Amino acid sequence: MAWDDLRFVLTVAEQGTLSGAARVLGVNHSTVLRRVSSFEDNKGVKVFDRTGSGYALTPESRHLLGSLRAIEDQVNGLDRAMAKQGLELDGPVRITTTDSFAVSGLVQHVSRFQREHPGVVVELNISNSNVNFSKMDADITVRPAPVLPNDLAGERVCDLMMKVYATKDYLYENPGKSLGAHKWLGVSAPISSSKIGTWQEQNLPPGAIVLKSSSFVGLRDIAETGLGLALLPCCLGDPSPHLVRVDVLPEEISTSIWVATHKDMIGSSKVQSIITWFVDTLRQDADLFEGRITVPDSFHNTNSINGFRGMFGLNKAII
Repeated sequence: MAWDDLRFVLTVAEQGTLSGAARVLGVNHSTVLRRVSSFEDNKGVKVFDRTGSGYALTPESRHLLGSLRAIEDQVNGLDRAMAKQGLELDGPVRITTTDSFAVSGLVQHVSRFQREHPGVVVELNISNSNVNFSKMDADITVRPAPVLPNDLAGERVCDLMMKVYATKDYLYENPGKSLGAHKWLGVSAPISSSKIGTWQEQNLPPGAIVLKSSSFVGLRDIAETGLGLALLPCCLGDPSPHLVRVDVLPEEISTSIWVATHKDMIGSSKVQSIITWFVDTLRQDADLFEGRITVPDSFHNTNSINGFRGMFGLNKAII
């Protein structure tokens, strides 16, 4: 019994429709129908009842769902184990990332990766400019992007959320101002092409931006001096002991985090092993990147978003 056949059966059972299963599996509707029908014919059993709303497991086949999910877990675990083992990991590995990710824990992960693979010599390039992969300036990139460019391939880790931050002193000194009346800290090239740069250009009058930086880490450090408001990745703003969130934007601003390589390198066992290692590791930091860091109880009265909205008139109606 081939796992690939079981995978089609499991996906149809979980999605309830052929079209839903096709989207998940990345194939067309007719392929799913053909594979499921072929499985039932070969085994001589009726696995699904066809209804007006979709496909449902027959009462006799419902017990199969737990077994199919267990098989899927084992196959996926084997895939990850084989990818992590790959070939012998040794020699140079060039990893590029942004300064935001570097200071948000990636350097510690890189250090642990090297300790686990002592034959590897890691070259860590921290830059906010895009690296030219066609010239093999890097093997792996950890970067934010809505989608990967056509020349890259990899895996999505999680979302990268962005919020507005300021010091408590700045908020005390500037209560109830309109968006354009506040002092804002903005971004310059190369990060002006980011989601934050786009929002800045579309929503802030030029006179509101009193300072720009080419680094989100630099922008955070300047915001900590109390100069103004800054739209920052949550992985930088939330851990700062000097900043508080000012959750005043009507829209949610986010992008995706990717671990990727050049598309021609995705078939390399070594490269795929490294991508798998960093994807699994970085997903453990999803709460940090997606803005779900727990605020200690002692901070609730002074640092809470609702508290600052009430005290300083910072709400969605005026900013």
